[in-house]
Amino acid sequence: VVASSEPGAPRNAWGARSLGRSAVQQEKIFNNRYRVDGTLGNGGMANVYVGTDTLLRRRVAIKVLREQYASDDDFVKRFSYEAQSAAKLSHPNIVNVYDFGREDHSYYIVMELVDGSTLGEIMRQERVLPEPVALGYAIQIASGLAYAHRQGLLHRYVKPANILVTKDDVVKLGDFGIARAVSEHT
Repeated sequence: VVASSEPGAPRNAWGARSLGRSAVQQEKIFNNRYRVDGTLGNGGMANVYVGTDTLLRRRVAIKVLREQYASDDDFVKRFSYEAQSAAKLSHPNIVNVYDFGREDHSYYIVMELVDGSTLGEIMRQERVLPEPVALGYAIQIASGLAYAHRQGLLHRYVKPANILVTKDDVVKLGDFGIARAVSEHT
């Protein structure tokens, strides 16, 4: 999940600006540790929030499985397996997954909050990427995917909105935790 480099304008992997806090979110803390600070966006399978790891005092992204999927035991098992598999990946071109858990009837994944933009946003703004930039991005994407494949995890949902680019031009693949589970469920 990505936070925009524009001051005060965090964005999610779909390019949505922060929607702020609702009364319900203001007090929400997962696992007595991960405080929800605001909404980054809403995807088809999960809601994504910007938060704070109060123990390590760092900003994080918190992906919470939508209620209709949290009540499906088969889907939750696959979601859990995929989250745990993604958390085992440690590579500079893959978004880090820090934690996975359940709080009441909510299942969540805590992950790295990337300071930058999605490749989709960059492509919309630039229209055409310079060849050396495009090649650099492609090499980093291939490196992350190759590492994941060697670990036995298939991304299955690679698209510009799931490719995050930091302010330093480091490319990170996101949405490993749910991609396979979504594909198998639908």
